[in-house]
Amino acid sequence: IWVGGGKVHTPRPRDYSLRMPRKMRRAALRSALSVKAAEQGILVVDHLSLESPKTREMQTVLNRLVGDSSALVLLGAERDEAVRKSLRNLPKAKALAAQYLNVRDLLGYERVIMPLDALDVIASYLGE
Repeated sequence: IWVGGGKVHTPRPRDYSLRMPRKMRRAALRSALSVKAAEQGILVVDHLSLESPKTREMQTVLNRLVGDSSALVLLGAERDEAVRKSLRNLPKAKALAAQYLNVRDLLGYERVIMPLDALDVIASYLGE
């Protein structure tokens, strides 16, 4: 019905993505932390730091802490750049700021190593 032809009621691009509510995200994170704690997968340390970013040193630290398991290392409020850089080249480990902790990363690694300051950040985020 258009002059010169045309298409009527054609498909239009639409964004079907949904945002997950904040309460639901926090409940999922609480649940994932509970599961990880129940399977003895969380290791809390006093302090985690290195003098300089050396992958070999971080590998020996991880071997002493978790053995051959994959590890997610959470960084607290004062993010240690040496730790983050040392973990970049290790295939079974990942450094993540505690404020960016998510369920996918939490359940994707066998062990979670968190210093006390990272534990405080997570507790303040979850409201406990």
